[in-house]
Amino acid sequence: MPENIPIHRLKDMPVFGGLREDIVKQILEGSHYVERKVGEPFFLEGERGDSSFIVETGSAALFKLGESGQSHQIRSFLPGECFGAMALLGVYPRSGVVKALETCRVVEIKADQLFSVYQTDPEQYLLMFMNMARDLSRRLRDTDDQLVVNLDEQTHSN
Repeated sequence: MPENIPIHRLKDMPVFGGLREDIVKQILEGSHYVERKVGEPFFLEGERGDSSFIVETGSAALFKLGESGQSHQIRSFLPGECFGAMALLGVYPRSGVVKALETCRVVEIKADQLFSVYQTDPEQYLLMFMNMARDLSRRLRDTDDQLVVNLDEQTHSN
């Protein structure tokens, strides 16, 4: 289990919202820290995803390549935020590249750890996945809003 992570601090993170302390501890037992320097990737687009990450310190961002070959920053992740959950929820390959924007330390949670929660307490497992789904829904809504802003800008510039 990663050292020096106060359980109460994790319980304040949206992904752990409403989970019992014993379940949070169980999830963290098989977790480990992953650290990256500026520009280093946590994962690459198209890779098989079997884990999710929670930012402890620093920041990271999701990048996608456009048709022109230019890399675009889609969104950033700050302490307490989760990335990589889409691979766990949808069993799809990674949808983009996530790189550290500054020295970044995250807690990696593997799918196996979540499955152990399912075996122990399916209700708590469901709650955690609902938390991830709510977070992804919020991000989708934010993306929709940004898309409309960009479309309006294109319409007014033509």
